[in-house]
Amino acid sequence: MATSDSQNYPSPVRNASRHGVSVLAAVAIAVSAIALFKPAADASSVAQATPTPTAVVDLVSVITSLDEFKAIDQQIRADGQRKSEEIERLDEEIQGLGEDIQGLDPNSDAFDELFRELNMKRGFRELRASMLIRWQSEDNARVLTELYEKALGAVEVVAERDGWQLVIHTGQRAAVPRNPNVRAEQAMDFVEDWIQSRRVIYSSDAIDITESVIQHMNNRYATGG
Repeated sequence: MATSDSQNYPSPVRNASRHGVSVLAAVAIAVSAIALFKPAADASSVAQATPTPTAVVDLVSVITSLDEFKAIDQQIRADGQRKSEEIERLDEEIQGLGEDIQGLDPNSDAFDELFRELNMKRGFRELRASMLIRWQSEDNARVLTELYEKALGAVEVVAERDGWQLVIHTGQRAAVPRNPNVRAEQAMDFVEDWIQSRRVIYSSDAIDITESVIQHMNNRYATGG
């Protein structure tokens, strides 16, 4: 009895079908494995996107509005007035020596002596004026630094008290000055520097804690804190 070819040899169609099933199974397993071991980035991304409570503060306004600053400013002005009066007295003495020397014979010993005194007085006046200006500038910088450090501490206290997690310094006006006090060739650089210095373009008054910081610091100053 003759044997059919279909009984002795595998059917090409059947083999192709079985091969296709095997390939699909392998692909399904691979896809499942990828899904199983894929990092769970979505959940963490949602957590990182949680808004951070952010506030702004104008530290310049804080410092210049403090009762302590106003008291110190009065002291500085009074001290500056005393220094100005000292220089004015030296100017009067120099003027008097200059008038006295006019009536002397340039070839006399009295003229030489007064001329040396006049030059010494002028030199002392210039040195004294430069030193007073330097000391005044150093004192002003020291006071400003101390108040700035106090303001930073007050910002931290107010932020923690009111639930702010991030506080950004603002204060510089957004508009560029129309007539900056610079030379014409520096005008473009001035505008570029002004724009680059901006850190906050807009902020709502609802997140401005400047007044809260001022009140906190003034209360501490009033109680000797």
